[in-house]
Amino acid sequence: MTIRFHYPSAAAPAASWQPTKPPRFPLPRRLDYPQQVVGETAGGTVYVQDKGPRRETFELTFDHLPQDERDQAASFFDTVRKAASSFEFVDPEGQTHTVRWVNGFEFSQMVGGRWSGTIQLRKE
Repeated sequence: MTIRFHYPSAAAPAASWQPTKPPRFPLPRRLDYPQQVVGETAGGTVYVQDKGPRRETFELTFDHLPQDERDQAASFFDTVRKAASSFEFVDPEGQTHTVRWVNGFEFSQMVGGRWSGTIQLRKE
């Protein structure tokens, strides 16, 4: 039940990161239509216009990673330059998804030199 990150792909990775600790469960996986214009007339009729495609996102929260793994995550973040480059994410079920890293690198130092943080990924 390990997860892996490969840039640009698992077949020919220029950079990879495989945390030794799994992310915190449950793993939020959301589907949304983030760009919709919704309006309602005075008579109560609702009009909806989709302005973009459906989005699927993953949220991975890591607790108490050692310093070297935090550094590996930071190096991977620098390689993909946040959302500038897509990469492959292998989820705990072994499915491969092409994703982009959409939040900042926000890991906080915890007790004993360990690091915790959340990674948000958007599926392409």
